[in-house]
Amino acid sequence: MVDLHIHTSFSPDSNIAPERACRAAYARGLKIIGFADHVEFLPEDGAYVDLYDGAKILAEIERLRERYRDKLEILYGAEVGFIPGKESQIKDFLDSQPLDYAVGSVHYVDGVLVSKWVRERELAGKGFAPYFEIVLAAAESGLFQVLGHLDYIRKYLFAPQEYGREDYEGMVDRILESAAKQGLVIELNTSGWRHATGEPYPGEKILKRFAQLGRGLTGGVTGVTGVAGGVTVTVGSDAHKDYEVGYGNERARRLLQRAGFGSVEVFRVRRRFSFPL
Repeated sequence: MVDLHIHTSFSPDSNIAPERACRAAYARGLKIIGFADHVEFLPEDGAYVDLYDGAKILAEIERLRERYRDKLEILYGAEVGFIPGKESQIKDFLDSQPLDYAVGSVHYVDGVLVSKWVRERELAGKGFAPYFEIVLAAAESGLFQVLGHLDYIRKYLFAPQEYGREDYEGMVDRILESAAKQGLVIELNTSGWRHATGEPYPGEKILKRFAQLGRGLTGGVTGVTGVAGGVTVTVGSDAHKDYEVGYGNERARRLLQRAGFGSVEVFRVRRRFSFPL
């Protein structure tokens, strides 16, 4: 299958050499992978956009494409941290890079890293609606091809089993509806299976809801683009270590089939292509 969310040593929090990621992917039977290294828009972040060396990344991808010709397709992506008010800067960056796709994710709320923000809110007995409001803004921005790890705030909870997902169902539905109307692909991020949450981001219930939206939009066919937009998904491991590349891929296939999807999506030069599950 595919893994469109691999961080290499071009991300400050990953130590996977790009070639090692390719070796791991090929050994695990993946057909298509995407490097999606971090790009952030706060100067204090180690992945700040001004530090991004797209030419160097692309040169390495092109070298590896030649080495793995007819064995593994390697796509050039980026995981872009969405921050409200930074849309024009994000657009300028995206316009400057020959990316195959961009994953839009939320890593900061009110200038605070999500990992810290979630735990502070949890300890204070406060909810997480501000996070989902930013995810909705990212979905509505029209900047991205893929929406990353929709509800991964669960990763950082001291007590993930007590997460009140029903409190955010309305907001999640708005995010899914926006994605469906725009044809924004939702990522099934398998890293949740490596965490205490015990399920991916998003989980099966949300994916089934998204599939139901697809049946409404396309007259019963899910996983293809419809006249009103599209209800489509892809898979990413969010790997930061070589042994995480392709993690949970077969499990993801089975989950997506149960949820009602018939394909996963990849992008070449920001054009979408479907592959049957």
